[in-house]
Amino acid sequence: MSHQSLVYLIVALVFLSGVGRAEIRPDFLMESDPDFHRLPTIKNPMPEHVRIWIEVLARPEIDYQRMAAESIAVAHEKGIPDLNKAVPPLETVLTAPSSHPSARFSAARALIALESRSSSEKLFDVSQKYGLDLRQLIEPALAEWNYLPIRPVWLKRLETRETRPRDLVLAIRGIRRVNETSASTKLKQLTLDLIQTPEIRLEAASAAGELAETGLEVDADRLIHETRTPSIINRHCAVRYLSRHSSESARKILAELATDREPSVAAAALQRLHQIDSALVLPFVELAIQNNDVNVRTQAALAYLKLPTNDRIRSVAESLDDLHPDLRKLVCERLFHIAKQPEFEETIQSAAMEILSRDRWRGQEQAALLLGELGHKPAWKRLAELLESPRREVMIASAWSLRKIADPESIPAIIDKIRRQMEIRKSNQAQEIDLQVAHLFEACGRMVAKEAEPVALMYVPKNIVLGERSRCAAIWALGWFHAGDPDRALGRQLIERINDNDVLPVESFDVKRFCIVTLGRMKASEYAAEFRQNLGKVTSNDKFSLSKRWALTQMTGEEFPDPIPESAGYGIWFLDPIPPKAASGTGDSAISQ
Repeated sequence: MSHQSLVYLIVALVFLSGVGRAEIRPDFLMESDPDFHRLPTIKNPMPEHVRIWIEVLARPEIDYQRMAAESIAVAHEKGIPDLNKAVPPLETVLTAPSSHPSARFSAARALIALESRSSSEKLFDVSQKYGLDLRQLIEPALAEWNYLPIRPVWLKRLETRETRPRDLVLAIRGIRRVNETSASTKLKQLTLDLIQTPEIRLEAASAAGELAETGLEVDADRLIHETRTPSIINRHCAVRYLSRHSSESARKILAELATDREPSVAAAALQRLHQIDSALVLPFVELAIQNNDVNVRTQAALAYLKLPTNDRIRSVAESLDDLHPDLRKLVCERLFHIAKQPEFEETIQSAAMEILSRDRWRGQEQAALLLGELGHKPAWKRLAELLESPRREVMIASAWSLRKIADPESIPAIIDKIRRQMEIRKSNQAQEIDLQVAHLFEACGRMVAKEAEPVALMYVPKNIVLGERSRCAAIWALGWFHAGDPDRALGRQLIERINDNDVLPVESFDVKRFCIVTLGRMKASEYAAEFRQNLGKVTSNDKFSLSKRWALTQMTGEEFPDPIPESAGYGIWFLDPIPPKAASGTGDSAISQ
């Protein structure tokens, strides 16, 4: 691996660590109103499949052995029970001298997936006997299981100059995982060995840093001032040395690296300072937030987000317009949660409004999402203007935000946009138009804006040009316009949609579902008998049946037993048991002899 490729990998790992979030994104209210509480799907047991796989493992065909073992591993991941009975035949394939390498590898993978710790000795033996690929698979599992007999093997590899690089990496990672502190001296030697490969030095530095909380500061300082080899590797090793150090001297070294000219080093140092104390990052934020590298900018933003003040919030809010989507989404989500603190709410709203007023689409999108989630009503005028944006992201986010804010003053602008988009659809049926109009109809429904009824009614007849999401949302909104007050003419139109089974064009399943919901919300009891007949004695767990069940309860007040959970298998497998009706004889195998 080249030095440049290694740097790119380090950058990716820095950015992906410790920045988890649940971003704010447009959703549809009609999908949760009403909420049918679908039951989890019940998975069917597969005893016959397991029996067949075990049987196949004993056969001589290589591919059958391999595929049976792979199926067992996948089945375990899917939660299929009673797979431990496959351990003995898997061990046989694993250890038999005649086993093909691919079958042996698959058997090892299955045993590891089953967490068969009782197989540790056999796994260890074959990993040392049958090659590097098996060691790459098995040794990390033995480290996870803390299998003691492998430790001397790892320690010996560290002492032997002839050890192959991949075996050496396995040993270093295993030692790190089991916290084998006796290897600390050798790990430091590997790190400081300037003729060693960068990959080995970085792995050794990570392990050494993980095994010690003190004592590596002097060596870290020596590394960052070493000039005889590519200095970027030395500086990364220094940061890794200090992964658990928090002494004053460690902080001083990390502070020096936090302004490093190489962004991957600076980001790693800033991240470690965050782990010690986010306040240690504050002196570097103003410079870091301007860095060309998103990893460095992210660490700077996190410092202000973790230790907010009104001034810091105004500064970090600028990242709502960052070029990198992950950073601007992160800032948007974190600002939403910070706004729950009363002392920061007004500042966040003001900063978001400022971003929203500008002409940059990235900031407009994130500010719209943030203000919508905050329900900031003064934003509605600017959001209504942004409905005209040529950017898909902004036109959808602004429509969704108007629904979230639900300010009645926005109703005329919303209806006007729906009407104009209806005309544009005749020549442009882009998905973003469908999604935008759907959000706008939901806004009308949420505000019970009956002024929108004439245009909503145009979306009831079957017309694919008007878009499925828009039609669903329009019909859903009509239910709120007539909640508890049946409209006979509308009811007839909705029943016509529900009963439309013409082949071409096919009426949308979701349109039919929302017709049912709207009839229920109107309490159109004249259709109760038809719904009851179609519903049957029990209710399935699919959305369509649950919609009918809910609607009938709204119409008549009747309560029904819990729906029947859906039953399903675990997928398609390379061997399936012969169905009982198709089987011949008694107890025949699914595999011909």
